[in-house]
Amino acid sequence: MNIQKLYEDESLEKKIYDAVCESQDYIEAIRENNYYPYHYFLSPIRHNLFQWYPFKKEGSLLEIGAGYGQLSSLFTKKLDHVVAVEDTQSKCNLISKRAEDATVLLSDFGDIQLDEKFDYIVLCNVFEYAKSFVESENPYVDYLNYLKGFLKEDGTILLAISNRLGLKYFAGYEEEHTNRLFSGINEYENEDYVRTFAKNELESIMLNAGFSNYKFFYTYPDHEFPELVNTDKLINEIPFTGACEFSRERYLLFDENKMNMTLSKENLSQYFANSFLVEIRNSDMDYPTDNIDFIKIGAQRKDEFNIYTIIWSDGKVSKTPISEKSTDHIKRMVEGSKHDIGKIRCLDAKLKDGSLYYDFINLKSCEYMILDFIAKNDKEKFFELIEDIYDALFYNSFESDEYATEEFLKIFKEKSEIKFHCHERSYLDIILGNMFIIDGKFTLIDYEWIYDFQIPLEYIFYRAFNYHFYSNKMFREFTSFEEIFEHFNLDTENLKLFKRWEHNFLEHILNRPPLTTSERIPLENMEKCDKLQKEIELKNKEIIKKNKLINKKDKELKSLLNSNSWKITKPLRKFKSFLKK
Repeated sequence: MNIQKLYEDESLEKKIYDAVCESQDYIEAIRENNYYPYHYFLSPIRHNLFQWYPFKKEGSLLEIGAGYGQLSSLFTKKLDHVVAVEDTQSKCNLISKRAEDATVLLSDFGDIQLDEKFDYIVLCNVFEYAKSFVESENPYVDYLNYLKGFLKEDGTILLAISNRLGLKYFAGYEEEHTNRLFSGINEYENEDYVRTFAKNELESIMLNAGFSNYKFFYTYPDHEFPELVNTDKLINEIPFTGACEFSRERYLLFDENKMNMTLSKENLSQYFANSFLVEIRNSDMDYPTDNIDFIKIGAQRKDEFNIYTIIWSDGKVSKTPISEKSTDHIKRMVEGSKHDIGKIRCLDAKLKDGSLYYDFINLKSCEYMILDFIAKNDKEKFFELIEDIYDALFYNSFESDEYATEEFLKIFKEKSEIKFHCHERSYLDIILGNMFIIDGKFTLIDYEWIYDFQIPLEYIFYRAFNYHFYSNKMFREFTSFEEIFEHFNLDTENLKLFKRWEHNFLEHILNRPPLTTSERIPLENMEKCDKLQKEIELKNKEIIKKNKLINKKDKELKSLLNSNSWKITKPLRKFKSFLKK
């Protein structure tokens, strides 16, 4: 049985195939066709799900339900042997085009004719359809048992799937398999072809299939466009407070950031994560991912800045280049860690096997300290902390109007004659989430953007908050840039300049697709939309009823025309027609 997701059709498939044939840079195709399916099938951000995973280079991987090859090309770069399975020839052709080194197999997912065993089996957005291709009373348990036959003794199934109780579904996102609100929350009422699972439900399926060794990873904002991957160890210590940038239409029922903070305080985040990536292990041995606690991926960047960060269980943090081009970026960070900026010191870093390593700081960052003040509506404490950051940043600085050098303009494009405070060496990444207070001193991690020339500190101070204003509604409701700048007697007119500089800086480091064109429907419009949806459903039912009646009459007519009595009386009907004339 062929599985066709809601956003798949022959027309789209042809367009995706043409885009793949025309260029390996799919960003331009997304810019020209900026809607969700193009992001889903072409965006390089899809690779974030497995970019960090420690695959064995000499290993083998079976990808079931490879779709349009959106992950297959990554697997062929990471492993020597990849077999991708799809259930239509057109999809197989597309996968072969995108992942030339993969073996592509046309097969039903429940009847795969292979006599080899694999180190890894990948199921991404496939397992939820198992009841459509497994005839069984327990299709999900039985399908895992079936796949066990293709696993090596120490093999792994990597299962990526939405959480039936994902917070985004409570907050107003339609369930992506049905395009309905609350489908999963309501146990997929009247839907018999697909279902996702809550955490405990998924655990029960794995245990019943004989898998007792597994590890949950929690992908944010979801498993389709992940920015970070958390684990049970840190999910409640590092709650997600970012924005879902690539999404379809949604209702605005409540602020997920606030709710994520509440869930983390109640140690409940793992049950309401939007998605799971589950590593299902075929043996009781230790696995390389046992010591991984947290992953953050920077794959929206240009190749020369592309890295991923891992927090390890041994108390270390590593930063690893994703491509050869980004190795110099890592080396610059290690060199930059030896210097301070104002009274802000950098955490010591070392280079080992091409990766940067430093100690994990098990303290609240300045971001979470400030979020606590916001939650308590404590403006006094909020500004006390910001004043300390300001003083530390501007310490021992000097005024200058000569910062717009050739190096500066190469990145920021625009010159200004305004005098600003500067240091000879500049650190752009002094954002709240990267700063901690250790032994009374501000300490910086993630010191990526280090430059040996002057950059105005007023702009760097602006950057410290810009990301949080953009991604977190709590910040925007609590204060404004104008309020912060006026508190420090900074000219608010410069905000326009800083915004343009920030845009140019991001253009310098990023190679990302545009945000999806999608509508966010306010809560007050929900009843109106719900009423309209019910009217449409009612009309669709009437159309279906009428079509059934037409089909019934059509069958009766065909039966009459093919009957012997109709054929025998044909001459009489002709004679009757002659008499009428």
